Amino acid sequence: MSKSHLASLVFAIFSSGGALADSAALTRLDVSRGYRWELHGGTVSLYAIGGDLIREVRLPGAIFSGSRDACPPDMLVAPRTGELVVASNANPRLWRVHPTRYELQVYDIELAADRDKDFGFAALAWGPSEKTLYAMSAAGSGAWRIDLEAEAARPVNAAQMPAGGCRAR
Repeated sequence: MSKSHLASLVFAIFSSGGALADSAALTRLDVSRGYRWELHGGTVSLYAIGGDLIREVRLPGAIFSGSRDACPPDMLVAPRTGELVVASNANPRLWRVHPTRYELQVYDIELAADRDKDFGFAALAWGPSEKTLYAMSAAGSGAWRIDLEAEAARPVNAAQMPAGGCRAR
């Protein structure tokens, strides 16, 4: 991507739809498809980059923690399909939203360990396919491998996690 194209893209993002940084708790770009996703409490909004709102999708049962000790929730765009995955940082629930059909899938993740603790996920990263995710506990207590088909998560060594990580607010 050229510097001028990148500069145009950044200008379009911040000049559209008002004050982006003030209005959205979390934003993810899907540059290849021309979309911008924003998380606002229990709703995700899909925008055309540099354009108007396309659709809002409510996340059923959405709970997010604002605790300073918890990492913020996270969102991840699937590279192949463009679907958005949203993680609650308060409980082990994920949502997957299709960018054109607006279909919503809810995943209530069964934890293989730490069942007595209340936490959600943060710092999402794709595994070897779009059916596997890696995440950090939003409480900062461990790393997880999430199998979306089985709706199950098992702890993994933090060294297995892709680069990045969870940062408390």
